Amino acid sequence: RNPSIGWGGVFNFVNNIVYNWVHRTADGGEFSTMSNFINNYYKPGPLTPKGAISYRIVKSESRSNKLFPWAQYGRIYAEGNIVEGNEAVTKDNWNGGIQIADKDLPNGIPADVKALMRSNEPFAMPHMTIIPKDQTFDKVLENVGATIPSRDIVDQRIVEEVRTGQAYYVKKLPKKNPYGDFWGLADKSKAEDGSFKYRRLDKESYKLGIITDICQVGGFPKYKKVKPYVDTDGDGMPDEWEIANGLNPN
Repeated sequence: RNPSIGWGGVFNFVNNIVYNWVHRTADGGEFSTMSNFINNYYKPGPLTPKGAISYRIVKSESRSNKLFPWAQYGRIYAEGNIVEGNEAVTKDNWNGGIQIADKDLPNGIPADVKALMRSNEPFAMPHMTIIPKDQTFDKVLENVGATIPSRDIVDQRIVEEVRTGQAYYVKKLPKKNPYGDFWGLADKSKAEDGSFKYRRLDKESYKLGIITDICQVGGFPKYKKVKPYVDTDGDGMPDEWEIANGLNPN
């Protein structure tokens, strides 16, 4: 899922692609949290609603309001985040991209609240090479996931959906459990057709990129069985590799 940030510490969100969100790009992050949102790429998809949600970078919350007589939003450094289709927020992430959860405010975050939330400098974070913002989308799609020796068809599908904005799905679902196996689901939580009653989305959401069962996109691929590498000490590293790198295979 997309991030739900905790109550404290530093949260770093750098060089990610967020696609086809329905409500959460990131939320939480109240009290003493310090968050860095740097050079991410946000691409609304077929299920992303119009309005403020469509250009949301993070929705900061203040769930600690029962502990204090005033709102306790965390602090945020946001820079270089691109929101596809929204030039204003891309140019200035604080021009609508940083939101608060209390309510939709037509004039944005109140100036006094924004002054407390906004950091003009990034918070301390582990060293990493940050991809330039205009390269994030292509670089991430080229390298994300398990790519060695090659991507499997599941990752290929996901990358292609993000790149094109078009959802892939099978035209004819299997008769058995087309919306997922609901074995063990309590009767009170079942709809008339046996599916989960309290779904946020319509059950046809798989046609717009949010699946409830792998069968809706053709199932899992069949992988070839191969002979495993010799790993004498069972540490997950083959003997051949350990010897080549001066380690003890035993």
